[in-house]
Amino acid sequence: MFLGLIISLLASVTLFVNAENASQRQEVWMTTKAITAGQIINKQSVELIKVDLGVVANNYLDKESDVVGKSALQPLTVGTLLKSENIGIKSGLRNVALRISNGHLPPLLELNDWVDVWFSDPITLISTLIIPKLAVVWIDEVDSNFGGVTTVVLAVPESNVLQLINSARVDGIDLVQREN
Repeated sequence: MFLGLIISLLASVTLFVNAENASQRQEVWMTTKAITAGQIINKQSVELIKVDLGVVANNYLDKESDVVGKSALQPLTVGTLLKSENIGIKSGLRNVALRISNGHLPPLLELNDWVDVWFSDPITLISTLIIPKLAVVWIDEVDSNFGGVTTVVLAVPESNVLQLINSARVDGIDLVQREN
């Protein structure tokens, strides 16, 4: 019985200590605006907030020098708690503008969506994936007229820019929307 009382007391103390640690609030950086891939983060697009994160608090950024002035490595939505894998010194991405026929665009394409770029050869009727998973940085107002053309800017890794530009010279680029 004495052993049961000691075990019960130790369990109660352990639960109390864990509850105290869980309720500690830590300041971390959160986005207040949507940030596109490759965009430099400034003080107007983030804020320091207090949250209850418990043991995972170390995964999030809490120093201004780790956030402000760095580039977004991927699209960030409003309310994202920033981690080191979200931002860096240089993204290695270039913004490439493509003029694409409306029939080759997803119907609900929006800023910060992910797309795959495909090339459809009109002669051989073969489609080839050129570059997977690119972020949409900007979309011109979609011209709803049949045969209209829309300008879409994508964040493209520098190593794929030449390939995309060469493929874009021929009409046959298709953007396929991915689940975010």
